[in-house]
Amino acid sequence: MAAKKASTKKDLESKIAELEAKLTKLSTQLEAKPAPKPAETKPAEVKPAETKPAETKPAETKPAPAKPAE
Repeated sequence: MAAKKASTKKDLESKIAELEAKLTKLSTQLEAKPAPKPAETKPAEVKPAETKPAETKPAETKPAPAKPAE
């Protein structure tokens, strides 16, 4: 899409009309034949992800700024 940066209004309107037609066609197909219910499927066994303890870095300690002698 980057190659065709500037589209004319007419181009965009025709693209919208094309997509609306596809959408209408697909929606009528879905309404005409509802998807059959899938057979009883048992969910795949979910393995708990291995959890590694987060590495803790010691907080950086900055030496207190030395006060100039008065």
